[in-house]
Amino acid sequence: MEHFKPLTFNDFDIISSFLKKYPSENTEYNICTIFTWELYFKPEYTIYLDRLILFNPFYSYILAPIGENLSAEELFYLCNCCKKTNQDMEIMAVSEDFINKTPNLGDYFFITNDENLNDYIYLTESLVKLNGKKLAKKKNLVSQFKKLYGGFVLKPINKNDYAEIMDFCFYWKKTQKIENEYLDVEFASIKAMLEHWDLFPCDGIKLYANGKICAFSIYSPQTTDMATIHTEKCDPDVKGAGQVINNETAKILEKDFKYINREQDMGSAGIRQAKRSYQPVKMLPHYRLKCR
Repeated sequence: MEHFKPLTFNDFDIISSFLKKYPSENTEYNICTIFTWELYFKPEYTIYLDRLILFNPFYSYILAPIGENLSAEELFYLCNCCKKTNQDMEIMAVSEDFINKTPNLGDYFFITNDENLNDYIYLTESLVKLNGKKLAKKKNLVSQFKKLYGGFVLKPINKNDYAEIMDFCFYWKKTQKIENEYLDVEFASIKAMLEHWDLFPCDGIKLYANGKICAFSIYSPQTTDMATIHTEKCDPDVKGAGQVINNETAKILEKDFKYINREQDMGSAGIRQAKRSYQPVKMLPHYRLKCR
């Protein structure tokens, strides 16, 4: 196996070609995620048996190889090759399909589903229409916002919006009174996306009420029928802003994507409650493998 080498923006086309050939619903395999979230941890990569292997040295794991499935024995060998530098390394983001279809996997690995990293999948139409009793409160808040801010404005995000978006992010952070590593990585991810906006296949919208930005979202294609919302922030003092940015984003995506992936809750009780309240159509499992 070739040695791992640091991942840089010079490798964008290599990574992109693998993701296009082997699309996945898991947001770990989104080009924006890899080059914004992962770059924070200085990842490395190599090509092994025509599979792309991404290694996170900070947390000592590799993502499940991108390419044709390896056998359990081949994957075990790969894992042990990487373990020469770290004995506690795991394989992350393993799909349920791979778990179900790979013979003897349990003979080589301990298999667990990390619920904190499961992706929330929604029907785009459901987020647009907000029908039903369970979504009635969301729909009412959208209506209330539109009545309160009849002159609200939506604008597309472009590469010149860096300062405005980052200023809003830091304002939002103050309102939440949150200090944790997850938030630091998320802000670094937003910063990287905005700095390289023309490179990524992402888009976004900003919401204004009374002439002031009160919410924004950034999203990109995940598969041919699924989009991923990478980040969504709203001013908690503007009633309904969060529900409106969610609803308006879904309206934009509806013409091209049947599903929306709103990523994980990272074990946060508040994020989990918020994402579950929108009634996901399914949860996408995130399996971890550890060598026996």
